[in-house]
Amino acid sequence: MGASGKLTGKVALVTGGGRGIGRAIAEGLAAAGATVAINYSRTKSGAEAALAAIREKGGHAMTIQADLSADADVAAMVQAVVAAYGQIDILVNNAGVNAPAPFLQIRAEDFSRIMAVNVAGVFYASQAAAKAMIVRKAGGSILNVSSLVAMRPFLNGAHYNASKAAVSSLTQSMAMELGPYGIRVNEICPASVETDMSRPAFRQPQQLAHRLATIPLGRIGQPEDLVGAAVFLSSEDASWLTGASLVTDGGLSVVPPFGGPPRPA
Repeated sequence: MGASGKLTGKVALVTGGGRGIGRAIAEGLAAAGATVAINYSRTKSGAEAALAAIREKGGHAMTIQADLSADADVAAMVQAVVAAYGQIDILVNNAGVNAPAPFLQIRAEDFSRIMAVNVAGVFYASQAAAKAMIVRKAGGSILNVSSLVAMRPFLNGAHYNASKAAVSSLTQSMAMELGPYGIRVNEICPASVETDMSRPAFRQPQQLAHRLATIPLGRIGQPEDLVGAAVFLSSEDASWLTGASLVTDGGLSVVPPFGGPPRPA
Protein backbone atom coordinates (compact mmCIF):
# COMPACT_ATOMS: atom_id res chain seq x y z
CA MET A 1 0.00 0.00 0.00
CA GLY A 2 1.20 3.48 -0.79
CA ALA A 3 2.63 5.68 1.92
CA SER A 4 -0.22 8.17 1.71
CA GLY A 5 -3.00 5.68 2.42
CA LYS A 6 -5.48 8.42 1.55
CA LEU A 7 -7.98 5.86 0.22
CA THR A 8 -7.65 3.34 3.05
CA GLY A 9 -11.01 1.77 3.80
CA LYS A 10 -12.48 2.71 0.42
CA VAL A 11 -13.75 0.28 -2.21
CA ALA A 12 -13.26 1.21 -5.85
CA LEU A 13 -14.67 -0.27 -9.05
CA VAL A 14 -12.65 0.43 -12.21
CA THR A 15 -14.22 -0.44 -15.55
CA GLY A 16 -11.80 -1.61 -18.21
CA GLY A 17 -9.25 -1.96 -15.45
CA GLY A 18 -7.17 -4.66 -17.08
CA ARG A 19 -5.12 -2.55 -19.45
CA GLY A 20 -3.89 0.91 -20.32
CA ILE A 21 -5.23 3.86 -18.36
CA GLY A 22 -7.69 1.67 -16.45
CA ARG A 23 -5.00 -0.67 -15.18
CA ALA A 24 -2.74 2.21 -14.14
CA ILE A 25 -5.60 3.82 -12.23
CA ALA A 26 -6.62 0.52 -10.61
CA GLU A 27 -3.08 -0.06 -9.38
CA GLY A 28 -2.78 3.57 -8.29
CA LEU A 29 -5.99 3.44 -6.25
CA ALA A 30 -4.80 0.22 -4.62
CA ALA A 31 -1.44 1.80 -3.82
CA ALA A 32 -3.34 4.61 -2.08
CA GLY A 33 -5.10 2.05 0.11
CA ALA A 34 -8.33 1.25 -1.73
CA THR A 35 -9.69 -2.23 -2.30
CA VAL A 36 -10.22 -2.46 -6.05
CA ALA A 37 -12.65 -4.40 -8.22
CA ILE A 38 -11.13 -4.68 -11.70
CA ASN A 39 -13.75 -4.98 -14.41
CA TYR A 40 -13.09 -6.57 -17.79
CA SER A 41 -15.43 -7.30 -20.66
CA ARG A 42 -13.88 -10.04 -22.80
CA THR A 43 -10.20 -10.60 -22.06
CA LYS A 44 -9.52 -11.77 -18.50
CA SER A 45 -5.73 -12.00 -18.74
CA GLY A 46 -5.13 -8.28 -18.38
CA ALA A 47 -7.38 -8.03 -15.35
CA GLU A 48 -5.63 -11.00 -13.76
CA ALA A 49 -2.24 -9.37 -14.38
CA ALA A 50 -3.45 -6.18 -12.70
CA LEU A 51 -4.82 -8.25 -9.81
CA ALA A 52 -1.48 -10.02 -9.38
CA ALA A 53 0.42 -6.72 -9.46
CA ILE A 54 -1.83 -5.24 -6.76
CA ARG A 55 -1.60 -8.29 -4.52
CA GLU A 56 2.18 -8.47 -4.96
CA LYS A 57 2.39 -5.03 -3.35
CA GLY A 58 0.14 -6.02 -0.48
CA GLY A 59 -3.08 -4.58 -1.89
CA HIS A 60 -6.55 -6.08 -2.04
CA ALA A 61 -8.47 -6.59 -5.27
CA MET A 62 -10.78 -8.81 -7.27
CA THR A 63 -11.64 -9.21 -10.95
CA ILE A 64 -15.17 -9.08 -12.28
CA GLN A 65 -16.56 -9.58 -15.78
CA ALA A 66 -19.35 -7.50 -17.27
CA ASP A 67 -20.40 -6.26 -20.68
CA LEU A 68 -20.81 -2.55 -20.04
CA SER A 69 -23.22 -2.15 -22.94
CA ALA A 70 -25.72 -4.44 -21.16
CA ASP A 71 -27.68 -2.85 -18.32
CA ALA A 72 -28.33 -6.17 -16.58
CA ASP A 73 -24.65 -7.12 -16.70
CA VAL A 74 -23.65 -3.82 -15.15
CA ALA A 75 -26.27 -4.05 -12.40
CA ALA A 76 -25.09 -7.56 -11.54
CA MET A 77 -21.47 -6.36 -11.46
CA VAL A 78 -22.23 -3.60 -8.96
CA GLN A 79 -24.30 -5.99 -6.81
CA ALA A 80 -21.42 -8.48 -6.81
CA VAL A 81 -18.91 -5.87 -5.64
CA VAL A 82 -21.26 -4.75 -2.85
CA ALA A 83 -21.82 -8.40 -1.88
CA ALA A 84 -18.06 -9.00 -1.73
CA TYR A 85 -17.01 -5.85 0.10
CA GLY A 86 -20.17 -4.34 1.56
CA GLN A 87 -19.85 -1.03 -0.28
CA ILE A 88 -18.69 0.96 -3.29
CA ASP A 89 -17.09 4.31 -2.53
CA ILE A 90 -15.39 5.04 -5.84
CA LEU A 91 -16.41 4.30 -9.42
CA VAL A 92 -13.98 4.95 -12.25
CA ASN A 93 -15.67 4.81 -15.66
CA ASN A 94 -12.66 4.11 -17.82
CA ALA A 95 -13.71 1.45 -20.35
CA GLY A 96 -13.99 2.66 -23.92
CA VAL A 97 -13.70 1.53 -27.52
CA ASN A 98 -12.83 3.25 -30.78
CA ALA A 99 -12.82 2.49 -34.50
CA PRO A 100 -11.11 5.41 -36.28
CA ALA A 101 -12.48 6.27 -39.72
CA PRO A 102 -13.29 9.36 -41.79
CA PHE A 103 -16.83 10.59 -41.15
CA LEU A 104 -18.16 9.40 -44.52
CA GLN A 105 -16.77 5.91 -43.92
CA ILE A 106 -17.99 5.31 -40.37
CA ARG A 107 -20.03 2.12 -40.24
CA ALA A 108 -23.36 2.12 -38.44
CA GLU A 109 -22.31 -0.86 -36.33
CA ASP A 110 -19.14 0.94 -35.18
CA PHE A 111 -21.12 4.05 -34.28
CA SER A 112 -23.60 1.96 -32.28
CA ARG A 113 -20.89 -0.03 -30.48
CA ILE A 114 -18.98 3.10 -29.46
CA MET A 115 -22.11 4.75 -28.11
CA ALA A 116 -23.15 1.56 -26.31
CA VAL A 117 -19.85 1.15 -24.45
CA ASN A 118 -18.54 4.71 -24.13
CA VAL A 119 -21.82 6.41 -23.26
CA ALA A 120 -24.45 3.88 -22.19
CA GLY A 121 -21.81 1.97 -20.20
CA VAL A 122 -20.96 5.11 -18.22
CA PHE A 123 -24.65 5.77 -17.62
CA TYR A 124 -25.44 2.21 -16.51
CA ALA A 125 -22.44 1.91 -14.18
CA SER A 126 -22.89 5.37 -12.68
CA GLN A 127 -26.58 4.88 -12.01
CA ALA A 128 -26.08 1.47 -10.40
CA ALA A 129 -23.10 2.60 -8.30
CA ALA A 130 -24.82 5.83 -7.25
CA LYS A 131 -27.85 3.89 -6.02
CA ALA A 132 -25.55 1.68 -3.93
CA MET A 133 -23.79 4.75 -2.53
CA ILE A 134 -27.09 6.44 -1.68
CA VAL A 135 -28.34 3.39 0.25
CA ARG A 136 -25.19 3.49 2.37
CA LYS A 137 -25.55 7.26 3.00
CA ALA A 138 -21.79 7.82 3.01
CA GLY A 139 -21.36 9.77 -0.21
CA GLY A 140 -18.90 8.67 -2.85
CA SER A 141 -16.91 9.60 -5.92
CA ILE A 142 -17.51 8.91 -9.60
CA LEU A 143 -14.61 9.63 -11.94
CA ASN A 144 -15.17 9.52 -15.69
CA VAL A 145 -12.32 9.11 -18.14
CA SER A 146 -13.39 11.37 -20.98
CA SER A 147 -10.95 12.85 -23.50
CA LEU A 148 -9.68 16.13 -24.85
CA VAL A 149 -11.70 15.31 -27.98
CA ALA A 150 -14.85 16.07 -25.98
CA MET A 151 -13.88 19.72 -26.33
CA ARG A 152 -11.71 19.78 -29.43
CA PRO A 153 -12.42 16.98 -31.91
CA PHE A 154 -9.73 15.02 -33.69
CA LEU A 155 -10.00 13.99 -37.33
CA ASN A 156 -11.36 10.55 -38.26
CA GLY A 157 -13.25 10.10 -35.02
CA ALA A 158 -16.61 11.83 -35.21
CA HIS A 159 -18.32 8.94 -33.42
CA TYR A 160 -15.64 8.70 -30.72
CA ASN A 161 -15.53 12.49 -30.31
CA ALA A 162 -19.29 12.59 -29.87
CA SER A 163 -19.20 9.78 -27.31
CA LYS A 164 -16.68 11.63 -25.17
CA ALA A 165 -18.64 14.88 -25.45
CA ALA A 166 -21.61 12.92 -24.11
CA VAL A 167 -19.49 11.65 -21.21
CA SER A 168 -18.55 15.22 -20.34
CA SER A 169 -22.19 16.27 -20.41
CA LEU A 170 -23.13 13.29 -18.23
CA THR A 171 -20.38 14.28 -15.79
CA GLN A 172 -21.89 17.72 -15.29
CA SER A 173 -25.47 16.44 -15.13
CA MET A 174 -24.61 13.77 -12.59
CA ALA A 175 -22.59 16.22 -10.50
CA MET A 176 -25.64 18.48 -10.30
CA GLU A 177 -28.12 15.75 -9.40
CA LEU A 178 -25.95 13.56 -7.16
CA GLY A 179 -24.34 16.37 -5.17
CA PRO A 180 -27.16 16.48 -2.62
CA TYR A 181 -26.32 12.85 -1.75
CA GLY A 182 -22.67 13.69 -1.13
CA ILE A 183 -21.58 12.00 -4.37
CA ARG A 184 -18.97 13.92 -6.33
CA VAL A 185 -18.67 13.41 -10.10
CA ASN A 186 -15.59 14.61 -11.99
CA GLU A 187 -13.66 13.73 -15.12
CA ILE A 188 -10.19 13.65 -16.53
CA CYS A 189 -9.65 14.44 -20.21
CA PRO A 190 -6.49 12.77 -21.49
CA ALA A 191 -4.80 13.18 -24.85
CA SER A 192 -1.46 12.09 -26.26
CA VAL A 193 -1.35 9.09 -23.91
CA GLU A 194 0.08 5.83 -25.23
CA THR A 195 -2.50 3.06 -24.97
CA ASP A 196 -3.55 0.11 -27.11
CA MET A 197 -5.88 2.44 -29.02
CA SER A 198 -3.36 5.20 -29.65
CA ARG A 199 -0.17 3.15 -30.09
CA PRO A 200 -0.64 2.45 -33.84
CA ALA A 201 -0.66 6.19 -34.57
CA PHE A 202 2.41 6.83 -32.43
CA ARG A 203 4.29 4.11 -34.31
CA GLN A 204 4.06 6.19 -37.47
CA PRO A 205 7.19 8.40 -37.52
CA GLN A 206 5.44 11.42 -39.04
CA GLN A 207 2.53 11.19 -36.60
CA LEU A 208 4.88 10.84 -33.65
CA ALA A 209 7.09 13.75 -34.73
CA HIS A 210 4.07 15.96 -35.31
CA ARG A 211 2.57 15.16 -31.91
CA LEU A 212 5.86 15.66 -30.07
CA ALA A 213 6.24 19.05 -31.74
CA THR A 214 2.88 20.14 -30.32
CA ILE A 215 3.25 18.91 -26.73
CA PRO A 216 4.93 21.51 -24.51
CA LEU A 217 6.19 18.84 -22.12
CA GLY A 218 7.92 17.18 -25.07
CA ARG A 219 6.89 13.56 -24.66
CA ILE A 220 4.01 11.17 -25.17
CA GLY A 221 2.12 10.49 -21.95
CA GLN A 222 1.95 7.12 -20.28
CA PRO A 223 -1.06 5.72 -18.40
CA GLU A 224 0.82 6.15 -15.13
CA ASP A 225 0.86 9.91 -15.75
CA LEU A 226 -2.87 10.00 -15.00
CA VAL A 227 -2.75 8.19 -11.68
CA GLY A 228 -2.08 11.25 -9.54
CA ALA A 229 -5.06 13.09 -10.98
CA ALA A 230 -7.30 10.05 -10.55
CA VAL A 231 -6.29 9.44 -6.93
CA PHE A 232 -6.67 13.13 -6.11
CA LEU A 233 -10.16 13.41 -7.60
CA SER A 234 -11.23 10.18 -5.90
CA SER A 235 -9.99 11.24 -2.47
CA GLU A 236 -11.09 13.67 0.22
CA ASP A 237 -8.40 16.04 -1.01
CA ALA A 238 -10.98 16.91 -3.70
CA SER A 239 -13.94 17.10 -1.32
CA TRP A 240 -14.98 20.51 -2.71
CA LEU A 241 -14.70 19.48 -6.35
CA THR A 242 -17.58 18.17 -8.41
CA GLY A 243 -18.48 18.68 -12.05
CA ALA A 244 -14.80 19.44 -12.69
CA SER A 245 -12.90 18.54 -15.84
CA LEU A 246 -9.14 18.12 -15.56
CA VAL A 247 -7.28 18.13 -18.88
CA THR A 248 -4.31 15.75 -18.77
CA ASP A 249 -2.55 16.20 -22.11
CA GLY A 250 1.00 17.40 -21.52
CA GLY A 251 -0.10 20.84 -22.66
CA LEU A 252 -1.27 19.81 -26.15
CA SER A 253 -4.45 21.85 -25.86
CA VAL A 254 -2.65 25.15 -25.25
CA VAL A 255 -0.55 25.07 -28.44
CA PRO A 256 -2.13 27.15 -31.22
CA PRO A 257 -3.44 26.13 -33.60
CA PHE A 258 -4.73 23.09 -31.76
CA GLY A 259 -3.15 19.94 -33.11
CA GLY A 260 -0.81 21.84 -35.43
CA PRO A 261 2.86 22.85 -35.17
CA PRO A 262 3.57 25.92 -33.02
CA ARG A 263 3.63 29.10 -35.07
CA PRO A 264 6.86 31.12 -35.05
CA ALA A 265 6.85 34.16 -32.77
